[in-house]
Amino acid sequence: MPAGTDFTLPALLAAVVINCGMMVIYIEPIRKRSWIINRMFVSFDRPEDRPHTLLWLVTQLLGMYVVMIPFFLFFQSLGYMALAIIPILINGLGDGLAEPVGVKWGKHKYQVRALFSTKKYWRSIEGSACVFIASVLILIGFSSSFTGMQLTVALLTLPILMTLTEAFSPHTWDTPFLLLVGFVTLYLVKLI
Repeated sequence: MPAGTDFTLPALLAAVVINCGMMVIYIEPIRKRSWIINRMFVSFDRPEDRPHTLLWLVTQLLGMYVVMIPFFLFFQSLGYMALAIIPILINGLGDGLAEPVGVKWGKHKYQVRALFSTKKYWRSIEGSACVFIASVLILIGFSSSFTGMQLTVALLTLPILMTLTEAFSPHTWDTPFLLLVGFVTLYLVKLI
């Protein structure tokens, strides 16, 4: 975080309202009137997620904020804001690469459930490995935020925990779980 960056509860809640409010443009009557908005929607609307695409997107966003806001404020109060970025980066890079890697190179498949559905969805070990690799690389990038012992413990625990969390989280709903596990693990590591 840049020096002097402080988060306040009202600012974070405003971000939630704005971010979730922006999802309104993706409801069918609006997106069908604009080819740009429709194209944006199609970029994340996977056929296997229909008809739950928006429901899962909005509830995952809300779940993400329910986890992220308290931890941002808590980590800020402890002076750990640099660490608060780690779970977000692991989620964005590791989980973000998991699907395309799994689709392209995933040969070892396993199934997970989704919220509000009995349908099962496929993930791959190769895709989940992206979370592990990203966790290791990001921790190394943030090594100056840890003592030697803390970094060792973080490298031995966080990549495994984040990979298992991604692997067993409900389909399209791994972000809140990844953030929760990441924040809790980092806090416990800093207690060492």
